[in-house]
Amino acid sequence: MKKKIFLTGSNGRIGSSLKKNLKKNFIIIESDISNGNDLKNNEYLKEIFNNNKIYAVIFCHGHNSTPLSKNSKKDSKNLDESSIKKFFDINFFLNLNVIKSYIKFQKEGRIINFTSLYSIKTPKHFIYKNFSKELGYCVSKSASNMMMKYFGTQFGKKYLFNSIVLGGVDQKGLNSFFRKNYNKNNPKGRMMNLDEIDPVINFLLDEKNTYTNAQEVYVDGGWLSW
Repeated sequence: MKKKIFLTGSNGRIGSSLKKNLKKNFIIIESDISNGNDLKNNEYLKEIFNNNKIYAVIFCHGHNSTPLSKNSKKDSKNLDESSIKKFFDINFFLNLNVIKSYIKFQKEGRIINFTSLYSIKTPKHFIYKNFSKELGYCVSKSASNMMMKYFGTQFGKKYLFNSIVLGGVDQKGLNSFFRKNYNKNNPKGRMMNLDEIDPVINFLLDEKNTYTNAQEVYVDGGWLSW
């Protein structure tokens, strides 16, 4: 019988791509704000976790911005407290709420968090033009990494908590200045393709993988090694 996965941000770029890969071997319980699903709603989470045996939770939701060609100027709200708070509300506190519910209703399991290069190191600001990678994004993603390690060490006997640190994922409409400079600063000389995420997800979901816990797994083309 196929195991069940609770996938947040299931209609996003990464979430949609993962669904195609995971549906071959798992039953996917999709959750996305576009479907009216609210990860702040404890009754919603209780219904999911109390009525289903969830093998794994994968966090694909998130608040982010992308240097697209249409970007014309830096966001002046980058350092506003309200802007930073919004990043934390979505990238940290929603994850925390799901985790609390998961460990309350499930006796064991695994949680996988998608995070960013900028949770480990600061952005290379010079690769952007008329765009700033927000402080709120970087610090909220960094905090989510620490939360995963914290819970992995506290509850590691029953649960596996791991983060996947992604490099820049290619997409249409990216600013050409950014793309050129990103590629120059990556040992692979290019951005990541969506399907290159699948192997590491498959590894972390593998039933035989029972000892990888409280780790950050890097899928960045070597970016962080330079």
